[in-house]
Amino acid sequence: MDHTEIQTRVNELAKAMLAKGLREPIVAMRIECHKEVDVMLRWKDVTKPDHSYSSGEYKFFGGVTPEEAFTKAGAFVDSLPSADEARLKQFMGALANVIDLGKANGVGVEFLNPLRKTMKKLSENILTDQRAA
Repeated sequence: MDHTEIQTRVNELAKAMLAKGLREPIVAMRIECHKEVDVMLRWKDVTKPDHSYSSGEYKFFGGVTPEEAFTKAGAFVDSLPSADEARLKQFMGALANVIDLGKANGVGVEFLNPLRKTMKKLSENILTDQRAA
């Protein structure tokens, strides 16, 4: 692969990540001495605060050749859930965190019970795919 083919693959992977609902994707290929080539995928985890050291997600895919590393990275992106499924999962994760925070801070059940009911309904909809209902 020459540099223009590598740049094309990097751009294509970033576009595929966006299509899967990943925020602020970064794709890079790295060549180091005495190591395999690797492709790094990074994206923002919107369920974590911006100032957190773990506000992003990283995945590395190694290969003997750039093509092998890009193929592995592409297969990972292809295996991700759809953007709609990812957004719902992010929302449910944030809602679960709010419920846990409320419990930890002694928020009354009159405020937490409606949130729990919403979480239960969302979970049931995922299991039975009742979004149109």
